[in-house]
Formats: sequence, structure tokens, C-alpha cells
Amino acid sequence: MLDKVKREVFFVSRLLVVLYLSIILLISYENVNYVAAGILSVYFLINVYVYFFSKPRILMLISPFLDLALIPAYIFFSKILYSLYAMGILISAYAWRKPILAGVLLLETYGLTFVYFSGHYLLMIAHFILFLALFFSSYNFEYATVVGKERKRILKLKKNYHKLLKEFSNFEREKRMFSNLRKILRLLRESKEPKDYFEGLKREFNVKKISVIPVNEVKGEEVFDYDRGILSVFVKLDKGYAKVVYELDSPFRLRDPILIQALVEGAKLLSLYVEGFEEDAKGKQVLVVG
Repeated sequence: MLDKVKREVFFVSRLLVVLYLSIILLISYENVNYVAAGILSVYFLINVYVYFFSKPRILMLISPFLDLALIPAYIFFSKILYSLYAMGILISAYAWRKPILAGVLLLETYGLTFVYFSGHYLLMIAHFILFLALFFSSYNFEYATVVGKERKRILKLKKNYHKLLKEFSNFEREKRMFSNLRKILRLLRESKEPKDYFEGLKREFNVKKISVIPVNEVKGEEVFDYDRGILSVFVKLDKGYAKVVYELDSPFRLRDPILIQALVEGAKLLSLYVEGFEEDAKGKQVLVVG
């Protein structure tokens, strides 16, 4: 609702500018500058078209540019002194809503004032003071203060929102980790044999295949094969070592740190079921699930 009111206020202000400049142009009909008349016509037609046939967002982008470019151009080419005062309407309209644009219009007005009163310094200074007073009298300091406070409040809310999202993400991560740990402990409690335990791991974590292979030496704690989607976890037993090989259905799942942590912890619990393997079993698959 507020945006609609602002849009209509600006549109009416621009129509009044066009009406004022048109009357000034008619008064000087004997020496009409057709370039200035053309600029004013373009300004009027585009504003009417944008207001009635375009979206408000487009209006916000196009109309300020027209105010900054076409009206000063009209005043410059028309060579009519009284047209200079049309800038006061635009400065007043923008002063409390968009003070930066109002400041640009004020500077343009100063430039045009210098052109018209270059030989009359007192009149030039008087007009400088006049338009500056118009800018400050139209500027709503209470509105600017409220907007400044609201902007700070919004920035603070945005910062707190991002902080909350981060904390929520950490909470979801920890929740998933505890959920995986709970699944592993439940399988450990319910399974009497290693095969039952690893079948449960395969089912709970959607693993394509699990193999247990006795080994003589340990090559790190985990080995990743991203091309084939294979995770190898080396486990220290009471008597020797074993390698638990997980074959995942997608290599991209190896990029999931929470899943990898669960699979590694699940593999290490093999030591609770097995003390060790026979020497002749080294390098062979003693257990395959999947």
C-alpha cells in the first residue's frame, strides 16, 4: 500500500512539472526551442506509459533516470529562466524518500543556476541558498532516523538469522551423528554374529556390499577409492588386523562426512566379535555381505 502511494505521489509530481514547463513554453511560443519541446514530450510520454502499462519495479528504475537526465536537459536547451524552478519540485519530492537522488538533483540545479546567472553572483548565491533551503525543509529527519534505526535492526536480524541457521545446521549434523550411533549400538546389541551385525549395517546405511579381509599390515586408518565408491577401514584386532571394505552405491556418498564417520565406527566394532583370524586366511574374504 505504501509503495503504491509513493508511486502515485511521484507520478503526480512529474505531471505537475510537465504542466508547469508546458505553460512556460507556451508563454515563450515566439522563440520555442524544439529540442526542449521534444525532450519534454518524451519525458511526459514515457512517464505515462511506465505508470499505466509497466510494473512498479520498472517504474522505480526508469523514472528517476528520466528526472535526472531529461528535466535538466530541457532546462538547459529551453533557455527559459523560469523553467529552473521546476527542479525545486523534484528536489522536494525526492528529499525525504531518496535523499541521495535529491542531492544529485540539487547539484544539477546548481550547475544550471551557474549557467543562467554566471554574470550575476548575488542572484546566483541567492538561488543556491533557495534550493538548498528547499532541500533541507523537505528532508524529513525523523523519517531518516527511523529508517536508519530500521536498517540497523534489519541488519542485526539478518546477522542473527544467519547465526541461527548455522546453529540449526550444527544441531542437524549432531542429531544425525547421534542417530547413526544409536543405530550402531542397537545392531551391536541385537547381533550375535559378525555376519548379522554387518547385514544390519548394510541395511541401515544403504551399503551395496561389505567385505571383511584379514591383513598383515595397516595402511592408514581409512582408504578412499572415489572412482569406484569404496571405503576401506583398517581395524586392529586382539590378534592381527582386518580390513572392512564398504562398497557404496554412489561414489558421491564418500563425500558425506557423517556417513563416513558412522561406517568407520561401525567397522571398528568388529573387534568385539573377532579376536583374530588364522594365518592362512590373510588376504582372503572371510565375510561378504551383499
